[in-house]
Amino acid sequence: MKKKRSGRWTILYTVIIAMIFLFGIAFIILKSPIYDEKFSDKNKIAVIPIRGTIASENGDGNFFSGGTIGSMSIVEFIEQASKDKNVKGIILNINSPGGTVVASKDIAQAVKGVDKPVVALIREVGASGAYWVASAADYIVADPLSVTGSIGVIGSYLEFSELFSKYGVKYQDIKTGEYKDLASPFKSLSDSEKKLLIGKLDIIHDYFAEDVSRNRGKDLSKYANGLFYLGTEAKDIGLVDELGGKDEAIAAVKRLAGIEEYELVLYQKQVTIFDLLNKLTHNFGFSIGEGFGSQVLAKDDFEIKL
Repeated sequence: MKKKRSGRWTILYTVIIAMIFLFGIAFIILKSPIYDEKFSDKNKIAVIPIRGTIASENGDGNFFSGGTIGSMSIVEFIEQASKDKNVKGIILNINSPGGTVVASKDIAQAVKGVDKPVVALIREVGASGAYWVASAADYIVADPLSVTGSIGVIGSYLEFSELFSKYGVKYQDIKTGEYKDLASPFKSLSDSEKKLLIGKLDIIHDYFAEDVSRNRGKDLSKYANGLFYLGTEAKDIGLVDELGGKDEAIAAVKRLAGIEEYELVLYQKQVTIFDLLNKLTHNFGFSIGEGFGSQVLAKDDFEIKL
């Protein structure tokens, strides 16, 4: 009987400690500054983080990762900062390898629509679609060892036809339209299918490269080869304007906006305790067990990314 009671108390203590831990994390997150209409009337510099893979909507990822960053949220923050008369300039704090085509284009378009100075700060990675976003800013500051550029397009999917053949599994396609099962993971691409897909990627690539060149005011087509460049290299070839970090980005905004006094305002999604608890309880058990198999099964369609 005593052993049963002891076991119950152990479980209760464990639950209490876990709850204290969760509320502690929630407190730290909720303490982070967010966009608030009630800030003072001082000159503001809006800081908008762009972290993680760019997609149309935010993704959960797991507890320890940021998942994806939704273009709709970023565009909304850009528009809010643009309309706030006290915001004199915007810093895009970028740490992203890029993402989907339309989502990256949407953010870049929103940046170009701002009528006040926008400075892109590339801390570690501002590549591909994220560089497209940065190129739309008025000025780009990058860490000397950051990764930039990578102006190119990739389309990828996993293909299992040889594995199926090894185990005697046959793929039967019943379709109307010659290309209805284009990029199916269950069969190899024919030469004509490869040519067709490359043609689609070429169209996206040309649009991407031409828009980056327009944004930067110079022909960057020779660097639109998919290669990434370190910050120091990017500065030499004109992909970025200055090497540095947060201080240099702030100085650039002050110079372009013609202000001296300012306060930084961080625009980001507010995380509630309910969001945090839901994410922890929903994802933690799965994240422990996920592995290579989940990655294989999660990507069974043709994906185009910048």
